[in-house]
Amino acid sequence: MAAPASFAIHQGTTERQWGFAESVEGYARHGIRALTVRRSLVEEYGSAKAARLISDAGLQVLGVSRCASLTEDDPVRIAENHDENLRAIALTAELAGTNLAMISSGPPQGSTDLAGARARAQDALAALLPEARAAGVTLGLEAIHPMRVVTGCVWSTLGQANAVCEELGTGTALIVDAYHVWWDPDLDAAIRAATGRIVSFQISDWLADTQSVIGSDRGMPGDGVIDLRRLRDQVRAAGYDGFDELELFSERNWWQRDPDELIEVAMARHREIFSEDA
Repeated sequence: MAAPASFAIHQGTTERQWGFAESVEGYARHGIRALTVRRSLVEEYGSAKAARLISDAGLQVLGVSRCASLTEDDPVRIAENHDENLRAIALTAELAGTNLAMISSGPPQGSTDLAGARARAQDALAALLPEARAAGVTLGLEAIHPMRVVTGCVWSTLGQANAVCEELGTGTALIVDAYHVWWDPDLDAAIRAATGRIVSFQISDWLADTQSVIGSDRGMPGDGVIDLRRLRDQVRAAGYDGFDELELFSERNWWQRDPDELIEVAMARHREIFSEDA
């Protein structure tokens, strides 16, 4: 059975089983119409060749994952990461991607200055915006669960990320990852405040017995505690009308399984949870 019309997939979902070409060909075989690509996989494969393969497979690139760190405090590293992020913007434009995922990284190793790291991340984004706007690339800010604030991202809530977008303006938007934001008691208000600013909606589930603090023990939609249907209704009410993108990182389960089986189960779950796409 072909994929539901709004179902998309992040390459990280099958990165342990399939390389770049295998994933593109596999997604197309299941009738999936859109994907987010891993920048590292594209660069290894070759960007021009990757663009052709994706186009020939009839797929649309939603996003490119991800940026270099935005929080460094060493001037040399700041300059190096800025240049790397300019290349990532150019790659996103080459692939006609909707957004470049801006996951900030945590404070530099050994630092206790979280406020300073957040300020530097915003400054780094501001420095990238002229090139992003000129290339027609949206910088998609993603809030990451607070257990990852040291190693992953200095924005822990959608409200924090949205405040940065409000400050920086055109060219910035929000990636709403259900796994990372579902717990937030202020989430309803944050989604309403983000109306017109959501560029991506990513789905997986939070397992009650999760065994990872780095996000690699996610559950198949329907296996955990997130009300995914309600969350999607909220982001759609806030003006998002795009794909539901499966981003399922699973060390103990799904990364060990046949990726074709993974995709078939995920599509079936999508039909069960979001019944209007049945």
